[in-house]
Amino acid sequence: MLYRKILVAIDGSEGSIEALRNGSEIAKNSGAELTLLHVMHESPLPLYGGVYPLSVASTSMVREEVIEAEKAEQTHGEEILHKAQMQVPPEVETRTALLNGAPSDTICAYAERYNIDLIVIGSRGLTGLKKFVLGSVSQKVLHDANVPVLITK
Repeated sequence: MLYRKILVAIDGSEGSIEALRNGSEIAKNSGAELTLLHVMHESPLPLYGGVYPLSVASTSMVREEVIEAEKAEQTHGEEILHKAQMQVPPEVETRTALLNGAPSDTICAYAERYNIDLIVIGSRGLTGLKKFVLGSVSQKVLHDANVPVLITK
């Protein structure tokens, strides 16, 4: 099968770097367009050690901290995508996307919306109880996607 549009999910992990290597190579060999997608956490919230009563003053403080956390999350996502883009061969047409949401749902929705032919995603290598309890983004994408999925290790 000839791929025209390839999506690589990037989170900065070793697994996603391997996915980037594979996706870039496939795109280079098939002349496909490569999209690098990073999904940010839905709602970054500041962490507190306990429960505090919320007054008007503390509500605005929490709101400011949430805005700062969102900015930091976006900056981090942009850095991840920039580093990834620098590793793609220059002859490969590359796009980037930075989105909010649940990772597996967002990846599958993006692939469907933009007519992606192949999703390449890394495996975090969870095993045993952690995999059972936490699940796996790559497994959820494999199950839910309407296109071929390549999971790299």
